[in-house]
Amino acid sequence: MPVDQAPIGRLAEDFLAYLINERLYSPLTVKAYRKDLQDWHRFLSHYDAGMQAQPRRIDRMALRHFMGALQEGGLGARSVARKLAALKSYFKYLIRIEILSASPAADVLTPRSERPLPDVPGEAEISRLMELPPGDTAIGLRDRAILELFYATGMRLAELTGLHIGDLSFTRETVRVVGKGNRERLLVFGEQTARALGRYLQSRRQGGEELTAGRPLFLSRSGKALSRRMVQLRVKHYLEQVSEGRHLSPHLLRHSMATHLLDRGADLRAVQEMLGHASLSSTQIYTHVSVERLGRVYRQAHPHAQGAEND
Repeated sequence: MPVDQAPIGRLAEDFLAYLINERLYSPLTVKAYRKDLQDWHRFLSHYDAGMQAQPRRIDRMALRHFMGALQEGGLGARSVARKLAALKSYFKYLIRIEILSASPAADVLTPRSERPLPDVPGEAEISRLMELPPGDTAIGLRDRAILELFYATGMRLAELTGLHIGDLSFTRETVRVVGKGNRERLLVFGEQTARALGRYLQSRRQGGEELTAGRPLFLSRSGKALSRRMVQLRVKHYLEQVSEGRHLSPHLLRHSMATHLLDRGADLRAVQEMLGHASLSSTQIYTHVSVERLGRVYRQAHPHAQGAEND
């Protein structure tokens, strides 16, 4: 019997019909649900066949064993999570038609899939990037200041577009940002960024603008606060010239800043504070990037990394 014709029981067939006729799911989506239910029923036939005929007997432990069997069979966390989501929808349907009074999957946690590691430009690429904006135009000076500030501080796009001139302190080389949850933090930048910001603001002063503390830090050609979309487009324009095959956005400079700091020995909690992460786990992804890079360098450079050629 073809796999897609394997029996799944009357209730499961009714559920699939409900998805087609009432929820108007696409045939491909319903086919995926059918496969997930087939895997579930195949598991139950070995685990406890009685649960197929009596859904009220299904408990959380059965679901956990099912997920464990899938993972032991080599299925990734994302695929296991999808199958669990299909079963949760199925149990909700059984509650709807009064077969179940509660879902056995209600307290079953969805397995977390590994977050993809950010692929960041190297320090040489970043150096080339900073040289791209022309230094003889107001727009070029603005764009150079934006790139420098993103890479120096790792601030978010919304944080940058919300900056005012008064948020800068050239004396202390710091900038005050307001992040998620309306939390303020003070970020440090270096001399190179200070020079880029100073040149940009000097060009505005020479154009006759009065640089008051409440003025937006970055302006469009029309003199209005620069929009997030325009910053995204300008940053992507420059990144395309030095970086290929990556998601080219201001966030890439945030990734680069964190990774390069850790590569050079920065403390993880200090990087967490700079990025404005509420949880250290959000920052730890960058340690994986640094360790992965360290491993590549080690394997290429260490005389014993590849094993001895002559024993």
